[in-house]
Amino acid sequence: MSKTSAGGRPAAARKPGPGGRSPQAAVMRRRRVRRVRWTIAGAAVAALAAVIAVIAVVAGGRGAGTAGGTAGAAGASLPAAGTRGPAGSFTTVTGATRTISSLRGRPALVWFVATWCPSCQAGTQVLASKIAAFSRMHVRVVELEDYQDLGQPGPGMASFGPQFAGASYRNRDWTFGTASQALTLAYNPQGYLDVYFLLDSSGHITYINSSPGSTMSQLLARAARLS
Repeated sequence: MSKTSAGGRPAAARKPGPGGRSPQAAVMRRRRVRRVRWTIAGAAVAALAAVIAVIAVVAGGRGAGTAGGTAGAAGASLPAAGTRGPAGSFTTVTGATRTISSLRGRPALVWFVATWCPSCQAGTQVLASKIAAFSRMHVRVVELEDYQDLGQPGPGMASFGPQFAGASYRNRDWTFGTASQALTLAYNPQGYLDVYFLLDSSGHITYINSSPGSTMSQLLARAARLS
């Protein structure tokens, strides 16, 4: 028996769409495709933003002796290459209070990290494989957690260090600690997740960059000039 409409007329047969799908199925499929496209587009924008942030850090450190760092949204900037690194204190994982000025006499790599940051974790693992090279060049490494981990939950440096540095965590030329609020604001006013400063033996900044996991060859080349 054929179906009829409310007015007694035979109901119009619904023609299937391409491949036997009904029009409703085709509409749902188009909606799913649009959602996937928007999801992919959103991920691409997020990835691009991360790349731009790293480029901004790198640009601020190119060329020793250049004027100014990278301007922040509120006018703050990174310390400039060619200038003496700002003073300030940090606390080591053993509880000792140290200052940036106490590092003078030898070149030093001062690296500010967020312990929940993937590039910081990966960079620590890469640095562990290269710490002997820094020791041979008499460059000490100071890896500092930003003050309050930039407001996000993450492991403390006492657990972060052994987890990602492994046996190299005990290397005498590698110090782990936490930066004071003043030191974090002086070196990382824009709250980058990952930024490092290479200081010469007199405490002047010679090179600024980010993510040593992917910039290690450039960093080693710069450090070799100081030894």
